[in-house]
Amino acid sequence: MTGMNALAIALADSEVMADTVTPGVLGFLIVAAIGAALYFLMKNMRKHMQIARSSDFAQSTGRDSDHDNDQG
Repeated sequence: MTGMNALAIALADSEVMADTVTPGVLGFLIVAAIGAALYFLMKNMRKHMQIARSSDFAQSTGRDSDHDNDQG
């Protein structure tokens, strides 16, 4: 137990101050990964929205022409 206590005391006496601690490289990599994932998700969503809009447009124009043919 004394070895663990000495280690804890040595770590507590390090020169890192509480107000100068930063996320560091790991924090940057995590934020960068989230940003990259968001970019690719938005790119994929844009592609799917264009497909959905074009199919909705084709269906709506198809329905209108069918409706006109039934009437006349």
